[in-house]
Amino acid sequence: MTNDTLKLGINLLAKPQPSGAWDVVDIQASGLLRIIGWTTANIQDISAPTVNVNGQLAPLINRFKTYRPDVQAHIAGASAFSGLVLEYLLPWSENPVNSIVITTAANDIIFAGSGEIQSQRPAYESLLTTDQVLHRENIYGVGPPMLTTAPVVLELTKNLPAPILDFGCGSGVLVKELREMGLEAYGIEIDRPMIHQYLLEAAQPYVTIYDGSFPLPFPDRAFASVVSTEVIEHVPDYEAAVAELARVAQSQAIFTVPNINAIPICYQHGVVPWHLLEATHFNFFTQKSLAKLLGKYFAEVEFAQVYPVMVNGTEFYTSLVAICQK
Repeated sequence: MTNDTLKLGINLLAKPQPSGAWDVVDIQASGLLRIIGWTTANIQDISAPTVNVNGQLAPLINRFKTYRPDVQAHIAGASAFSGLVLEYLLPWSENPVNSIVITTAANDIIFAGSGEIQSQRPAYESLLTTDQVLHRENIYGVGPPMLTTAPVVLELTKNLPAPILDFGCGSGVLVKELREMGLEAYGIEIDRPMIHQYLLEAAQPYVTIYDGSFPLPFPDRAFASVVSTEVIEHVPDYEAAVAELARVAQSQAIFTVPNINAIPICYQHGVVPWHLLEATHFNFFTQKSLAKLLGKYFAEVEFAQVYPVMVNGTEFYTSLVAICQK
């Protein structure tokens, strides 16, 4: 029996089983727990251990082989696909996980960990367990507008001259928060059921709901500044949108878009950031292409990159920010 301190990531096992061994327990913040090992038997003949988490049984959701040439090289009768992985879904709770006990079918304890780790409810949890064939709209579809503002967006916008227009304001949360800071802020959003459902009451008097056509329903230079965060990638006629925002802005504009350079940077890891694949993205900008576009309408364009992410030691930024002056 072991009595290990729980930790996210790899927890060593090195426990024999009748046809092989269990090497590690891999506990993920996403809610997955993997028992990883190898076997010379048919994996369907392996009796899966029981995983008890905070007194609840974790369901076994997948078992599969993996490529293990290291096992084949050293174990008689092993194949290149002797690797074995069992995946369990941790019972989700807002409370930390403080006990995980893994027991064999013969009631031998192969792992007993205590301590405190915080898991999270898996995003798209049903994708781990569903037996349905899904389609693009089931995965990359449009979700509800955000009800919170990222700190970096507030930092970018709080010092803009007012009045400020938030183009594609969603729930109106940025309008609300800028007004709470004493800034005259307004929003504009396309008339659709989800916006009516999520538009914040405090922002409603200051948000224009319209049909999405151009020109915008505002006179020239109606606002000192305009903001467009993660919007113009969704607009088929993105140049018309930028031209209109330049028309209604007196002096400054801020645009953010997904950063497409994440694809070549992360290609070596086989990773594409989820947000780049969102179903209603029509336009994909590099820093140079966005600079070329905005340079037609603004005298100065300065760039920032925000939301850093690390994948296998490679850092990239998921969004471009263009800070524009007329």
